[in-house]
Amino acid sequence: CDEMELMEGEEEGTSIIFTDPKETGAMMEAVKSLGFETDVKMSLRYITKAPVECTEEDFEKNMEIIDALEDLDDVDSVEHNMSN
Repeated sequence: CDEMELMEGEEEGTSIIFTDPKETGAMMEAVKSLGFETDVKMSLRYITKAPVECTEEDFEKNMEIIDALEDLDDVDSVEHNMSN
C-alpha cells in the first residue's frame, strides 16, 4: 500500500488503519499476513477533507437531526463535515 495512517482504536487493544479505498484489499491481506487472522474487520468510511466550522448552537441542532436519522431502521450511518 502506498499511503496509510495507523492510529490507536477506541477500544483497548485495537488499531485503526486509514488507506485509499482502492487499496483496502491489499491492506487487509497485509494485516492478515502479520498473523491477525481473527477479529479483523474492514469498513469504508467517508472522511471529509473540508470540515465546515459552525457555532455550538448550530452543531447541536444538526446533531439532533443526525441522531434522529440514525434511529431510522433503514439508515446504517450518517456522515457530516461539521466541526466546532
